[in-house]
Amino acid sequence: MTTVLVTRPAAAGDPLVAELEAHGYWVIAVPTVVTRPISVEWPDLTRYDWIVLTSAAGVSFLPGIAGGPRWAVVGESTADALRARGVEADFVPEEANGAALGETLPDPDGARVLLVRASLGGADLPAALRARGALVEELTVYETVEGPAASAAGLLSAVSLPDLAAIVFASGSAVRGYVALGGRTNLPAITIGPRTTDVAREFGFGVVVEATTPNVRDLAAAVVRAIPIEAGKDA
Repeated sequence: MTTVLVTRPAAAGDPLVAELEAHGYWVIAVPTVVTRPISVEWPDLTRYDWIVLTSAAGVSFLPGIAGGPRWAVVGESTADALRARGVEADFVPEEANGAALGETLPDPDGARVLLVRASLGGADLPAALRARGALVEELTVYETVEGPAASAAGLLSAVSLPDLAAIVFASGSAVRGYVALGGRTNLPAITIGPRTTDVAREFGFGVVVEATTPNVRDLAAAVVRAIPIEAGKDA
């Protein structure tokens, strides 16, 4: 059976695991990065013209859903998480990254924007919004922990398997966490997009394919393209 290692924070509960299993893969899920909420004092959300969310994790930490502001999300996975809480995103950029969101958010000049984000969030999104005249307030609501100690034993067990065909990375943080936990880099890597690919290559991975768009279905499709079940069985 063709074995694939998934390193995303949700572990076995990740929809990517179910998607790959439906294709016939044996999936081992070991999170090499996790998120933890940070205690914050939430402002009145109705004060803002836009609330901007850069991840499904950010959606999960919202104290509630306010009427009044418009909602912008970085990509379809975040939109799905927001939809699950009863709100349809008003804006999703065509290209799923922070820079694209900052450069294409409608009507930013003079708009009050609340950016809900992680501790390791990049500077490109708020910088782009401010350059376009938005009044941006950044609220860090969760921290990203790379290489959680609780994953060490599971990861070393997974990478020692002789039939492990590939590792799936959905963020640069996951790559760094994998390496910090002692994972070997002489295995094929499949990534969610160009930024993750760049980090993986910096650490010496051979990236065999990246997803065409950063969502679960396309990431699973990338695995299918790169590591066919038939090829894995013959290996």
